[in-house]
Amino acid sequence: MIYAFLRGFMRFMTGTYLAGVFHVEDLDNVPRSGALIVCPNHFGTLDPPMVPAFLPRSDSWSMAKSEYFRKTWMRALFKAYHAFSVVRHTADRTALRHSFDLLKAGHVLVMYPEGTRVESGVLGAPEPGAGFIAQKSACPVLPVALTGTAECLPKGRIWPRRVPVMVRFGKPFMVPQRRASGERISHGEASDAIMVAIAELLPPDRRGRYSDVEGWRRRLEGVVLPG
Repeated sequence: MIYAFLRGFMRFMTGTYLAGVFHVEDLDNVPRSGALIVCPNHFGTLDPPMVPAFLPRSDSWSMAKSEYFRKTWMRALFKAYHAFSVVRHTADRTALRHSFDLLKAGHVLVMYPEGTRVESGVLGAPEPGAGFIAQKSACPVLPVALTGTAECLPKGRIWPRRVPVMVRFGKPFMVPQRRASGERISHGEASDAIMVAIAELLPPDRRGRYSDVEGWRRRLEGVVLPG
């Protein structure tokens, strides 16, 4: 009940304050049931509450950095919004176990491949975690592109600005553990493939490390399979 209220409140506030400048695209790409790993880019503070609010699934759970769970009131709020703690830049076994349990139960896992907010506003190098979970769970990955969130609520600002914001959902795909040739696909390659899928949904000036999408596609041939 609390989660449904929080999601509804986020949709209401976004739709009201950003009326006319907020858009959600390709919602039909989101599977309505079954295990799913949702991987957005992360440029702004609004990203973590916005993605679950506009996913057409009520069973989504989000990884959030452990620092958010240190204060009692923040821990309670994040847990109410279906977020769970992960120690960034480490192989957090507790977070990994919880992630696999959620996916095994057919739920949605929201995680940010880069592991942190990228203040430059362009894609950077990912952590291997997203690729590892995608491969190990054998669950489809759904790339998501967020634009305008950093400009809407810059770091240190309390009240958002009325600027264009968009959430664009890509098509789900699978990341196998091996290519058709039998060659093993590394977790790093798997994570890169996820980032390339996100890059394709973003404007060219936001793709950063993945600006040469075609070159990356050639380099990662055989890493992505239809979802």
